[in-house]
Amino acid sequence: MPSTNNQLLTVSGLSAAPGSKTQGFLKVPGTDVSIPLTLINGTKTGKTVVITGGIHGGEYPGIETAIRLASHLDPKDISGRLAIVHPANPHAFFAKLQYLGPDDGKNLNRMFPGKALGTVSEKIAYAISSQLFSIADFFMDLHGGDIHEALVPFVIYPSACDPEVSRVSAEAASLMGILYVVGASSTNGTFGCAAQSGVPGFLAEIGQCGLWSEEEVETYLRGTTNVLAYLGVLSRPVEDLGSVTRIPGMIGAIAAQTGCWYPSVKPGDKVAKGQKLGEIRDFFAQPLGEYFAPQDGTMLFVVTSLAINEGEPLAALG
Repeated sequence: MPSTNNQLLTVSGLSAAPGSKTQGFLKVPGTDVSIPLTLINGTKTGKTVVITGGIHGGEYPGIETAIRLASHLDPKDISGRLAIVHPANPHAFFAKLQYLGPDDGKNLNRMFPGKALGTVSEKIAYAISSQLFSIADFFMDLHGGDIHEALVPFVIYPSACDPEVSRVSAEAASLMGILYVVGASSTNGTFGCAAQSGVPGFLAEIGQCGLWSEEEVETYLRGTTNVLAYLGVLSRPVEDLGSVTRIPGMIGAIAAQTGCWYPSVKPGDKVAKGQKLGEIRDFFAQPLGEYFAPQDGTMLFVVTSLAINEGEPLAALG
């Protein structure tokens, strides 16, 4: 049985005593960014879990889920500690931008572990990694299909890290109630950076095209609380939320031209090696480039915007 907790939880000047909840802001030094943060310090000892929503400002299901977890979870039901960020990128949230932060035009999820003296996005990444990853025993990053992304729900866990970190991450990811569980070798995104520090976790995707629904949020809430039960943070049975399909990796198609994007596939489609994924054309409807599946697999996401720039993602195949 967990023992009584007598440890203060402190992050960036905010503190929560055992059995209490504190809400405020994580101030990002050198910027005017104030990140909404909720600290929940349980009455019993246990793991410290960090949950982020809104790394990308237009991914609403993850943001709304983080807001509700922060509002509804009660310290008396918690063994351990929770730090919940909702959202991580408030300037991008209010700017309604896809991927990028309005201050520096950078993708926050590519900035980790960040720089204390970098641009705004790099400073946000540094604040999160230095203040939160440093205290975490487990990390959940909740995404939601950006404004220009159609996708099937999937969870990504780190594979290029300590084997035990990867094993725990994959096991927890499989309890989210999401069909596709995907290994990834990334080390500069949120979960990849955390894993390099020895913190298991995952990045989940539920939702698409900058929309959100009660059904998506409820799916997220069932999954995240099920993972908290697995970690022993919530005292309840771990549920079987359905079978999963393990996918060892994900391959993305990246635009080599700037123009108009015309996809030939949809999220969830099963594709064969060599099958056409889509093409980019110019404003005169002339083809600039065609894209084909490098192997058999399942389409996890497909960009829906007509506009595309060189270097941007087009689709991802699991």
